[in-house]
Amino acid sequence: MLSDVLLSWNAVEVSAMDFYTDIFKLGEGYIQKENESSGLYKANPIGYWKNDGEERGHFRILFEDTFEEILKELQNADFALLNGISYFGRRRDQEHASKMYSMIFDLDGVTDETLNNFLSGAVVAEVYPVPNYVVLSGHNVHLYYNFENPISLFPNIKLQLKELKYALTEKIWNPLTSNLESVQKQGIFQAFRVVGGRTKSDASESVVRAFRLNLHPWTLDRLCDFVPDAFRVDEMKVFKETKYTLEEAKKLFPKWYEKVIVNNDTTQKKWDIKGKVHGDDQYALYHWWMRRIKEGAMYTHRYFCVMALAIYAAKNDVPYDILEKDAYDLIPLLNAIEPGHPFTESDVISALECYDARYCTFPRDDIKHLTAIEIPVNKRNHRPQAIHMKYMTNQKRFKVEIGECTNGGRPSKEDVVQEWCRENPSGTKYACSKQTGLDPKTIRKWWPK
Repeated sequence: MLSDVLLSWNAVEVSAMDFYTDIFKLGEGYIQKENESSGLYKANPIGYWKNDGEERGHFRILFEDTFEEILKELQNADFALLNGISYFGRRRDQEHASKMYSMIFDLDGVTDETLNNFLSGAVVAEVYPVPNYVVLSGHNVHLYYNFENPISLFPNIKLQLKELKYALTEKIWNPLTSNLESVQKQGIFQAFRVVGGRTKSDASESVVRAFRLNLHPWTLDRLCDFVPDAFRVDEMKVFKETKYTLEEAKKLFPKWYEKVIVNNDTTQKKWDIKGKVHGDDQYALYHWWMRRIKEGAMYTHRYFCVMALAIYAAKNDVPYDILEKDAYDLIPLLNAIEPGHPFTESDVISALECYDARYCTFPRDDIKHLTAIEIPVNKRNHRPQAIHMKYMTNQKRFKVEIGECTNGGRPSKEDVVQEWCRENPSGTKYACSKQTGLDPKTIRKWWPK
């Protein structure tokens, strides 16, 4: 059994309260008490729980003075999650994230042999960082790396921490430590089953158990020693937002200064989707990505497909309640891809944290890489869409004039529709008709099936 392997490496099983006291440094004044003044700028962990048969779950703030009481609520639920992060207020999203107390890794496909390989590689060979805790959660193993001092989650540190976690996941998850070939990377905000709570119904263990392996908390610098220099976190960037003074920025970036400082406009610039959303479907871009998920989602990329859905929802101004319903509705489909490793509500909850205006400019190439879904590039040579369509039409007319066109003297309507669709993969029939001047019946006739 996995627990026997851990005990053979001198790991010690601990209670849930001892486990979370160590992570969140309870008693040291880091997290807020229930009636404590908000002016102290403290933050709290936020748990999630749901019972079988309920359509939606519940979020609970864990205060320092009532932590054990709320933890019992979570443990008594059929399904409960908690991560190693504290949040300001009541919303568990990236915008309200305050500090990271522990970086947590999910290692799937673990057997007695692969767990022993990992522990040997960590404790003896020192090729992996030794986790402070190993948690057995039924089918999975969770590795907790607690920080000596909680990491303040300023906007410019979150991406660095994500890259660090991805690099460490690539190192930790390999053929020696897991029977699964495909590595599943997860973001820094991923939540995990509550220690002392219930595991999956078909798991060998009925309760999530925690084992202490390493008494020494980590610093970012020491954790970075296990990844290439390209993935190291620049700790100076945790505290230093910019290398320019305000007066220097005023001279160097006058438009930014006018927008942000003078006019107090901090709205995020979104991807330019003007011209892609027409007619009755104002959320065409979002619905396009929904179709891409249903057509091409793969097992080890399911989480990122939903994460990208949240990003596209933010880009396309889709209301959160619509996004949330659509994401939950995808669970059966994503489960069917690999029934032996279910896609859970916890995955959805974590992925939806990317419904944030700051992700509106998340690079297309990154989405393509994370989701393994092709995203065709609109090759318009930097022209606006309408101007490019006029250019393409004139090109065809010119070919007719010089005798290169073989369709009888003018572009075929089928060619025009097909060309437009290639250039506008997320476009609508209405937009095609408006920009090409073709009759809607003609558009429908030649629209790709």
